[in-house]
Amino acid sequence: MQEHEAIYRELQKHLDKMPIGFPSSEDNSDLKVLKAFFTPEEAKMAMYLNFNPVSLNRIYSQTKKIGLTLEETKGKLESMVEKRIIFKEVNPKTNQISYGNLPYAIGFFETHVNHLSKEMAQASEEYGKRFIREFLGEDTGIPQMRTIPINTAISHENIIKDYDNARKILETVDGPYAVAPCVCVQSKELIGIKCKHNMLERCMVNSQNYLDRGDAREITKAEAFEILNKAEESGLVIQPGNVKSSGGFCLCCDCCCGILSHAKKLENPARLFASNYYAEIDEQQCTGCSTCSNYCPMDAITTGDASTINKERCIGCGVCVSKCPSEAIQLKNKEQSIIPPENSIDLMIKIARNKKKLR
Repeated sequence: MQEHEAIYRELQKHLDKMPIGFPSSEDNSDLKVLKAFFTPEEAKMAMYLNFNPVSLNRIYSQTKKIGLTLEETKGKLESMVEKRIIFKEVNPKTNQISYGNLPYAIGFFETHVNHLSKEMAQASEEYGKRFIREFLGEDTGIPQMRTIPINTAISHENIIKDYDNARKILETVDGPYAVAPCVCVQSKELIGIKCKHNMLERCMVNSQNYLDRGDAREITKAEAFEILNKAEESGLVIQPGNVKSSGGFCLCCDCCCGILSHAKKLENPARLFASNYYAEIDEQQCTGCSTCSNYCPMDAITTGDASTINKERCIGCGVCVSKCPSEAIQLKNKEQSIIPPENSIDLMIKIARNKKKLR
């Protein structure tokens, strides 16, 4: 048992060197996650991989020292790919096979959509309170995702770039259009938490891998817009990748989303979110009906004779604006705009660069 503990601790340290790391937790929930997803043998094999894919021949040059043949090494790696805990790349020109480690999130947690176990779900729930700070870039200043306002909350007074406009994102996505079940909702259900929203399919992706694995269903562009409309009506928060050229986005609720449900427990969550907006209430127009506070995913609104918004908690999602029956809430642009990285590669480079500065 102690030997296995040491293997998982070494894997934790190894994964923590990635741009999106895997920080240790005082309650050892980090090790619970690794034990739920990796066998001890798989944990050892993952130590030969990095964030950037490593060629099979290079991996074999290390594994043969412990007595594995090339075919045995490839078999173990292929099994881990099939299990969705690492990824595989094949160079189309040379047919060279390479393998790499997935981060925890967005990574091997999400690849287990439709395949989570209760052990995985429970461990992820416990680790979430620690990992949320890594995901939101508390140290690097760059979160993996950004929060953009729902379109019904945007007025002609708002300055909005295409990367902050869900409909513009959908318009510019190259196919395929696909929607997948929310892995966070599935995870919560496994530990006995029922989502408040009757909308399981809410991860908009343009990943052929998801379709090939059967984890998403292909839809038309028109259907994609219908899903977005339904999400806005349900009061879900729109979260694309924190990049200009996002391939899709998650439609999130505060009861299940691993980001929102854990971030709302922080004292001042707004400082960690990439958002260019905040909500503001006209107290003269507000009737104090508390509709906005009931819908706010960050518990940012309190209601008395009139409602007030704590800007240190407001993430600018616009849900309250769309739900206010007296139209007393407006979405305002922040004075300093947050411009996202160009693409996912640029995002990871900037996160890694900032992380290196901290060491």
